Amino acid sequence: MILPRSPFVKLMLAVFVVLAITAYTLSGRPSFDKDYWSFRQQQEAEKDYKSRQQHQQEQYQQEQEHPRFPAEGSKERVPLSTFKVPESLHLTHDVAIPHSIPPWTKADTDMLDTSIGYTLKTDMLRQEYRKNEDLSKHPERLNFAELSRAERVYKALWNHVYPIYQSLKGSDKDRESQLIALSKTRPEVDFFLGLERRLYPWLHYGRRTSFSLHGTYKGRGLVFCAGNNQFEFVVTAIQAIRNRLQSKLPIQIFHMGEEDLSKPRQQYLKDMAAGIEVINVADILDNDSMKLGGWAIKPFAMLASNFEEVMFVDADAYFLQDPEVLYDDPGYMATGALFFFDRTLFPDWTKGSDWLKSILPIMSSFPPKSRMFNLLTAHEQESGVVLINKKTRFLGLLGTCKMNGKWERDLVTYKVFHGDKETFWTGFEMVQEPYAFMRNYGGVIGELRPDNDKAVCGAQLHEDHKGNPLWWNGGLYRNKNAGVNRYLTFDYWMTGGGHQKHRERYTRDRETMIQVLLEAGVENSDALQLEPMDAAWDFGESCLSGAKVNVLTQREKVLANGYVKIDEIAREDGQTFHNGGTVDPRTHDWDAATA
Repeated sequence: MILPRSPFVKLMLAVFVVLAITAYTLSGRPSFDKDYWSFRQQQEAEKDYKSRQQHQQEQYQQEQEHPRFPAEGSKERVPLSTFKVPESLHLTHDVAIPHSIPPWTKADTDMLDTSIGYTLKTDMLRQEYRKNEDLSKHPERLNFAELSRAERVYKALWNHVYPIYQSLKGSDKDRESQLIALSKTRPEVDFFLGLERRLYPWLHYGRRTSFSLHGTYKGRGLVFCAGNNQFEFVVTAIQAIRNRLQSKLPIQIFHMGEEDLSKPRQQYLKDMAAGIEVINVADILDNDSMKLGGWAIKPFAMLASNFEEVMFVDADAYFLQDPEVLYDDPGYMATGALFFFDRTLFPDWTKGSDWLKSILPIMSSFPPKSRMFNLLTAHEQESGVVLINKKTRFLGLLGTCKMNGKWERDLVTYKVFHGDKETFWTGFEMVQEPYAFMRNYGGVIGELRPDNDKAVCGAQLHEDHKGNPLWWNGGLYRNKNAGVNRYLTFDYWMTGGGHQKHRERYTRDRETMIQVLLEAGVENSDALQLEPMDAAWDFGESCLSGAKVNVLTQREKVLANGYVKIDEIAREDGQTFHNGGTVDPRTHDWDAATA
């Protein structure tokens, strides 16, 4: 073979050889790395766009009721979401950034008088079922995908009609009468009133619109629900807040009538501490439409309460800090709704996520990254403590209540989920309202496992956004679900995790893995530094292991174990009521009981 003598030809040949070797090398790299570099190029192309969007970050509270929509008649498209939160919030909370529901316009009103508009309106109103109608043999009547669309139209109408209502003169009763009269000439007002009656009939109990209820809300306070069977728990929970934590927050206790919570017990609850009201929820909302029972009372009690910023607390939930600290939580301040995660249990459960995907035509940013959608757990939310600002998130709470209606819960939601738990965040999803989850999963508080000092057993613990023990649910017993009703000794706690990103999330699918590599700035998965897995539950024993065993502070030990002393009094008084007697709680020295 004769080699060329020309320097130029030699140079060109060398370049060709280098290119050939490079191409051969790249062709031998795994397809995963090819995908990676392809995504990296795409990521670089998107950097400019993201930087242009960065200046739109706003203050903590961007109210969904007043989004920055283009002027009517403008050809500018409405962005997917106008709701923004500080970037730092994502370090401590999982935040649901909702899609913006376009506002109701004159063009929408004009459409109601067209054949298409008439069909849309009649279809949405036709879904209504009567108060005493039995749907048990007609579950197909409950189409949640259609319900979600109707609730979003209602949201646009509510935001449109509410200013009209506020502009009217007189009392709430006068303004409602004027609004009814106005509906005869304003088709969108007529549509709003009809849609509200169809979606939320329990609101119209001594009132004709939701506006008069919404106008009663003011201040902050705690809401409990209790019947005769929860009496002892709620006594302990409230005395723990009043006499030990010295919280001054007003308290409302809701029940479903004297058959649910007896008159003598109601009087006891009123007398045992200052600032307590006991209320029959059926005095505020129409129980002929709600047909309440069990867990379903919880969101309706929050709705019926006159607190603007309402915190629901389970009867067997106990705090280690003054519950009022939650009103300053950055997730609550940014979104107006704060939820807590449940334990990570029962992976590869698809029923809940499959159903939600089938009914939600659009979702917020939260569901795709949730543990439930990633098949890591069957339960997402723990509803033992829920905080909602009803002035700003009223429509989200209405969506939650709808999922707890008689036929909605009996025929659908309680069959898909475990009771009311998931109905809070999914109710907000139905109407695309923002919310935040505290980014730590249900942990444990109690005592060491006798056969394993690396495991903690007891009740389900929740932390604040700084990672400090805040409250727990499940009472004071060692394992009430297994019938072990021995009082716990509260000395230790363990986090359920949630601060770290999960291996399962990284490796569940190729696209997610590539995105994680891009965000981490590494070129392959071997270079990725993974944090430890979350702790694992022994559900039957109510024990958690696999994370650091933490010791409660002396103050926390005194608080938690002092609640046992209160509970001993509450149990004794509960037994007296059960035997037909009565007790005056003012005769007890509650302060001494907490020492």
